[in-house]
Amino acid sequence: MIPFLPIQSVQAAVDMTEFGRVVNPIISNIVYPAIELLFGVALVVFVYGVLQLVLHGDDEEARKKGKDTMIYGTIGLFIMVSAWGIIHLVSNTVKSVF
Repeated sequence: MIPFLPIQSVQAAVDMTEFGRVVNPIISNIVYPAIELLFGVALVVFVYGVLQLVLHGDDEEARKKGKDTMIYGTIGLFIMVSAWGIIHLVSNTVKSVF
C-alpha cells in the first residue's frame, strides 16, 4: 500500500490588471468596430430587401426575393445586437473584476 503523502496546494498568482490591460484594447479596438461593421452590413441588406419589395411590386418572384432578403437582414440585425450585448456584458464583467 502507498502511504498518503501530504500534498500542498499551490495557487498561482494571476495579475488580473495585466489581463485587463490586454483584453480591454482588443475589445474596444477590434471587436466593437467589427460588430459595428457587421451591424451596418445587416442594415444595408435589410434596406436592399425593402427596396426590392417596393420597386418590384409587380413581379411576384422579385417580391418574394425582397421578402427573403428582408428576413435575412432582420436575422443579421438580431444576431449583431445579441453579439454586441454579450460582448458588452463580458467586457463589463471583466472590467469590474479589476
